Amino acid sequence: MIKGCNGKVLFVDLTSGSVKEKELPEKVYRDFVGGQGLGARILYERMKPGADPLGSDNILGFVVGPLTGTGLHGSRFQVVGKSPVTGGWGDANCGGYLAGELKAAGYDGIFITGTSPSPVYVFVKDGKTEIKDASHLWGKDTRETDEALRDELADKNVRIACVGPAGENKALLACIRHEGCAAGRSGLGAVMGSKRLKAVVVRGSQKVSLADPKRFETLRREYLNEVKNTSHPLANTFRDYGTCGTTTGSVVVGDAPIKNWSLYGEEGLRTHDNLSGDEVIKYQVKKHFCAGCPIGCKGWMDQGEGRYAVRGGSKLEYETITMMGSNCMIDDLEKLNKANDLCNRFGLDTIGAGATIAFAMECYENGLITIEDTGIDLKWGDADAFMAMLGKMSQREGFGDILADGSKRAADRIGKGSEKYAMHIGGQDVPAHDPRVSTGFGWGYICDPTPARHTSSLYKHLHDERIPFVLGPRIALPDPDPTDANANAPLFATCSALDRFWTSAGLCIFALVPEGMSVIEAMSAVTGWDYTLEEAIRTGHRIQTLRQAFNLREGIRPSEWVLPERLSRVVDFGPFAGKSVDFKTMKEEGWKALGWDSKTGRPLESTLQELGLSELVGKLP
Repeated sequence: MIKGCNGKVLFVDLTSGSVKEKELPEKVYRDFVGGQGLGARILYERMKPGADPLGSDNILGFVVGPLTGTGLHGSRFQVVGKSPVTGGWGDANCGGYLAGELKAAGYDGIFITGTSPSPVYVFVKDGKTEIKDASHLWGKDTRETDEALRDELADKNVRIACVGPAGENKALLACIRHEGCAAGRSGLGAVMGSKRLKAVVVRGSQKVSLADPKRFETLRREYLNEVKNTSHPLANTFRDYGTCGTTTGSVVVGDAPIKNWSLYGEEGLRTHDNLSGDEVIKYQVKKHFCAGCPIGCKGWMDQGEGRYAVRGGSKLEYETITMMGSNCMIDDLEKLNKANDLCNRFGLDTIGAGATIAFAMECYENGLITIEDTGIDLKWGDADAFMAMLGKMSQREGFGDILADGSKRAADRIGKGSEKYAMHIGGQDVPAHDPRVSTGFGWGYICDPTPARHTSSLYKHLHDERIPFVLGPRIALPDPDPTDANANAPLFATCSALDRFWTSAGLCIFALVPEGMSVIEAMSAVTGWDYTLEEAIRTGHRIQTLRQAFNLREGIRPSEWVLPERLSRVVDFGPFAGKSVDFKTMKEEGWKALGWDSKTGRPLESTLQELGLSELVGKLP
């Protein structure tokens, strides 16, 4: 058995009801690590080109990495599949406890094909897999599903990932929920629903086998001690508040979305203090830690009685509070807590839901749609209207059916010039960081194989001298003008490769806090490989390139991914008045740094050869 891994994955065919195990050679793990890397390797090989994302041939994978379940920061699993949102590569990652449980159950991944004739859930327990009837769960929200399964299996410690009504109804904004966390982007909740797969349930008791347990335990303890005693401001913010602690600062500097990205800075939202971290944590009754995490950025919330009561809901995070709050001009936290809880129960991606309803509000304001169309008075700042529309979107009722697939498809259906209000890239709604402020995110929005994602570039973290870099000896990054595309792009490209390695290994990006422990050393102690920083970068580059090849094979043209005009234009007001960033050049230079054609994003033959991908990838269009 490969140290740090189980050396095998599970294939479940819901059409035939077959379950098969497959052992994987060590080279596959060395070349692709785990997580989305291993997922990309298996999907590229096994999924036929042109598969319908909502059809039986799409493969939905739940995959973990070698550092998963070791007690190190961030026990995260990756969900992979062909995205019905972009038509290309799709992935989403999620915290909680399921990742470590899957590893303990004996597998490094579960890959699900086919379509069940009736609703089912997959139950994996210590190497035994059952496909069980879920007809009685169909129609339940995610909280109800979780509770019902724990009762049914008479085990409060099973780990459950499930979809709600939004996934069942194949809304492309559907996410996959797990214990207060979400695999939110790429529309993979709709893929799960299209297979009539209500849930994946896991229980395991095996321990992770380590190559050098003593060395790893020393590294882990050093790491935990660093986190516990650090005075680093970001670590303390996440520990005390979670990501909601960054909201006020993001509004002030112009990073946060306001009124569908039409306003900027605190002049655009004078009530931003209503959305601050201090206001959010008033409702927190208990911190929520993912497995192995010493920070606990999440939390459980209770508030009040009556119409807006929330019991045991998840704490608002930055992306949610801005996309559903400031982006829709809603500043009532009690109502936002309720809206967040509804999204979580329905299984809706909060980023996409906020973006799409903000789009609809702007269309409504400008007369492109009316109350006769919507059935709801979609005025800016109306949280009750927002919540009413969430219910319709999850059920595909009335105008909710128009909005259920995101702003791009909503604009296609509405027409009348509404596309100028749809803030998307390649069909994926843009998350809550303005690219003119956070240029590393902007690069990722248009260059990464999953467009418009807020986790696609670690440059912001790597470049900040206040955040020690734990991959090993700190990379010396220069401090060029943020508008200098030629200087920044190669750095962004390197950081995107490191991000792919980091997440494929199973870690949370918030692990970029302490300086005392090297993840490279930890990889070596876990796997027994003589791992280096150079290999980590090269491996991430390989994963990134295979994800891009997947897109091209599916007919995606990444060259057409550009920022919405509203997010790239020069404005004469707000915190970045007069600021111009040449994203076109930045994209071309970044692709060139990755060894891809600078105009099309197609990996060069020499790059495929160098990364050992030529035989797997074959001839690209």
